Amino acid sequence: MKNRLLSVLLAFVALLTNPARAQTATDLCRAAKIRSLSQQQSNSRARAAYPGDNAIDVTYYGLDLRLTHTPNYLRGAATIRLKSTAASLTSFFLDCNPQLTVDSVVSNGRRLLFARGTDRITITTPQPLGVGQALALTVYYQGNPASKGGFGSFAFSEHGPKSDPVIWSLSEPYGTSDWFPCKDTPADKADSSMVSITADKQFVSVSNGVLLGTANNADGTRTYRWRNSYPIAPYLISLAMTNYERYDTPFTIQTQTMPVTHYIYPETLPGIKANLDRTPDMLRVFSELFGPYPFLREKYGHAQFGWGGGMEHQTISSMGAWSTGIIAHELTHQWFGDKITCRDWQNIWLNEGFASYGEALYAEASSGPAAYTTTMNSFLTSARRAQGSLYVQDITSVNNIFDSNRTYAKGASVLHMLRWVLGDEVFFNTLRAYAAAPNLAYGTAVTDDFRVVAERVSGKNLGYFFQQWVFGEGYPTYKVTVTNASTNSIAVQLEQRNTTASNPVSFTMPVQILIKSAEGDTTVTVLNDRASQPFTLPARGNVTDVIVDPNNRLLKGREATILPALVTALPEPASIDLRTYPNPATEKLTVEFTLSTSALVAISLTNLLGQRVRTVPLERITAGLHRRTMDLRGLPAGRYIVGIDSEGSVQNRVLIVH
Repeated sequence: MKNRLLSVLLAFVALLTNPARAQTATDLCRAAKIRSLSQQQSNSRARAAYPGDNAIDVTYYGLDLRLTHTPNYLRGAATIRLKSTAASLTSFFLDCNPQLTVDSVVSNGRRLLFARGTDRITITTPQPLGVGQALALTVYYQGNPASKGGFGSFAFSEHGPKSDPVIWSLSEPYGTSDWFPCKDTPADKADSSMVSITADKQFVSVSNGVLLGTANNADGTRTYRWRNSYPIAPYLISLAMTNYERYDTPFTIQTQTMPVTHYIYPETLPGIKANLDRTPDMLRVFSELFGPYPFLREKYGHAQFGWGGGMEHQTISSMGAWSTGIIAHELTHQWFGDKITCRDWQNIWLNEGFASYGEALYAEASSGPAAYTTTMNSFLTSARRAQGSLYVQDITSVNNIFDSNRTYAKGASVLHMLRWVLGDEVFFNTLRAYAAAPNLAYGTAVTDDFRVVAERVSGKNLGYFFQQWVFGEGYPTYKVTVTNASTNSIAVQLEQRNTTASNPVSFTMPVQILIKSAEGDTTVTVLNDRASQPFTLPARGNVTDVIVDPNNRLLKGREATILPALVTALPEPASIDLRTYPNPATEKLTVEFTLSTSALVAISLTNLLGQRVRTVPLERITAGLHRRTMDLRGLPAGRYIVGIDSEGSVQNRVLIVH
């Protein structure tokens, strides 16, 4: 298994070292969406079944799973309740990938006829079903879920100095059917679910919802029974199991106390308790910002797994990294991604953009406005590298769906700009109203659903905003020309152009303008809705500079400011000479770099899928030689990318962590 993974990673390194791919290799993805490379390669196979059979509506998944680690094997019984959406349903299909052998399908004690296709099971109903008529059935199956997908949607692995066995799932976006038969689409949420896991007694087995109980069996195994009583998308059903240590940090709101339970590798827990201890405070902050935690009757928690990032499984996020940002990101998903789930993968920004913005909001709440600004400046830098529209046009590629510059960074930047357009009070009222909307809560949404809520709360027509920022491409680059100046005012021509795309040609936004002078600065806000637009603005004495959007409220570029006898253009990006040592590294890495000019510098360590797992905070650094260190403790062994970005100039190096 390890050798197969290594070969996949080596192939991906070859892609990363291709100059045409260099920018992608240094993606600053704060939300660690973990994907297996081998599963990505099989996407055309998985995509074929999406979005499932629209003739059925699944209302319940009940999984009874028996797992062994050596050999890697799963025996399962998936009980599925569904309703017909067709007038006379005589057959339907469930998504089920070929590594699983289906032994039988049973309903009410009667075997049903079924046909095995490459990616599905087509099942004949006992009798024709009318619209709304229910059917319950159980699919008995077995196989090695990881035999085709590698370390992807389902993994058998090891951890720690004793190579303790660990088993875990991660199904987003197309991997649920790798380990149980289902209707594999986020659009069809089951009303509830149950996961029963039987394995050797060394395993502590974790899943969604509440633990109903455990049972020791005569054959030396132990069974854990977990029940989720909230609507759930198939890809959010999960399991994680190993010799976990349990660590509790309960959350109390008003008179109610909810379990917050962390299942952590024994060798990891001592070093991450301080970050885990912040989870209740995050729950408090996000409950105030977004409304009550969506699954208060059950729990929140983390289950450690084998990749260097996180996945927002409902009530129990799977985690391989423990920065404050990643913990905040996955927790934000419980509102935006789990309570309200994107209806299709084209609208994935409703999950990932919101969760990324949650990182900035927690930074603001815990460390103040400067921390928010630092986080957002990093997102804005990444978002300028986004290609295509935020609405994902091509969902056949996992890399495309989870593009860090677009889905995460631009998604967060769009919410940052919407906050500027609406103002703080209306913006946060909008987020709370969206999370609580009766037609969306515990259901699914597309971009227009969010737009409708924002328009209702704000009383504004926001169609232009979503059209240009979600369905359009690129961003405006601004140029200011001062055509006339007096003691008390200046006449300016504000020009903008979309330098990366043709749709839209120009953007409509409120634009803040700072007029600098020796006598004192003046800041005004104008509504810029044309590609070239004149404004008369107040000033104090002789103007020395005019700055568009001084507080970085907008995703933008800046071309030049032209004053009488003064031209202020952006400097050329600083050149970088980057060195890292030691390499391979174990506990600590030194990043040494030389800048040709002063610049804002961001340093990150990403895994091979572009997810950021370590960062050095964004800062302005003078020209010359500099050194920074990164703590590598707790990272899984493997290959990573060290990236440094100084206002558009990018360098990266491959790092091996032992």
